[in-house]
Amino acid sequence: MTAALEPASADELAALLRNRPGRVRLAGSGSRRDRLPPADGAVEVRLHRLAGIQRLDAGDQTCSVEPGLPRERLDAALAEKDLELPCPGGGTLGGLFAHDPLGAGGPGNVAPRSLLLGLEGVLADGTRFRSGARVVKSVAGFDVHKLLVGSDGRLFAATLLHLRLRPRPPAAAWFRRAGLEVAAACRLFQALRAQPVPPAPLQLRRTADGCAVTGRFAGRAAYVGERLRALELPEHTPDPVDHLAAPAGGEVLAGIVLPSRLPDLLPALAGTFVLRGDGRFELAVASPAAADAALPQLAAHGAHARIAAAAPARRGRGTPLDPGAEHLLARLRRALDPDGVLA
Repeated sequence: MTAALEPASADELAALLRNRPGRVRLAGSGSRRDRLPPADGAVEVRLHRLAGIQRLDAGDQTCSVEPGLPRERLDAALAEKDLELPCPGGGTLGGLFAHDPLGAGGPGNVAPRSLLLGLEGVLADGTRFRSGARVVKSVAGFDVHKLLVGSDGRLFAATLLHLRLRPRPPAAAWFRRAGLEVAAACRLFQALRAQPVPPAPLQLRRTADGCAVTGRFAGRAAYVGERLRALELPEHTPDPVDHLAAPAGGEVLAGIVLPSRLPDLLPALAGTFVLRGDGRFELAVASPAAADAALPQLAAHGAHARIAAAAPARRGRGTPLDPGAEHLLARLRRALDPDGVLA
């Protein structure tokens, strides 16, 4: 890609796109740049200068933030009001919602899609638009803003996100049970998913040292303590894994699978593996050949996956998409970006 452009406002971004700079790759801090398919010849447009908190309404438990705002800055501001954004993930807020790499983190947990109340944005031709609202109770037409989640910035650019918040829990405790065989780890993982209030987040990990199940219970102190005792879960320092690193010469696959398929699937896969409570997973393998061998295994167990971290030419390869989903995505891109500006 050529040298990056860095608009400092929504007006500058709209003017930039109206001037037709060619193909554009939107980015925030660039923390997930190496996990996107290549965009050869595209101009990188970095939105990290759009990094303000325009509104924080503690009473209504909502806020409006610019897409380049780092997650840690929002978390610090919310902590002062005893609030939180109840979904996992880091980087910039725009990147977190546009890439949506972590989802809800577990069954019954909150997904980024449900936290996005509305947004202001810019289409690929520079047209400004609004969708949704900045309050929770609103009748504001079609939920076009929900298309941002998981779009990787290839449908439009968000310039202001209206987010739903919630009160911080009065108590929380992380746990980790390690040294488990695959079958025992799968049983514990499924038992935790079936809890009336499942841990958030919840992860099953397999490394060369065996399997471990880790997560966090939150709520009233008495409830948190009772759950840890009843389930015999040792407390542990927080250690959530957002992304696996590719081994030297290796690759990382990312995808989703029904957790009920895990007891049969996991023994068939080589490499480091992490599964989140909602079924999203990552698999780090030793070589491109190992990644190519893993894809059919995943498809045979009903999993969908793609190569996420690898040499640029290999990123995005994966199991076949549902034909209906492919058709819908193609039509959305033609409607919102008919000239293919957003790479």
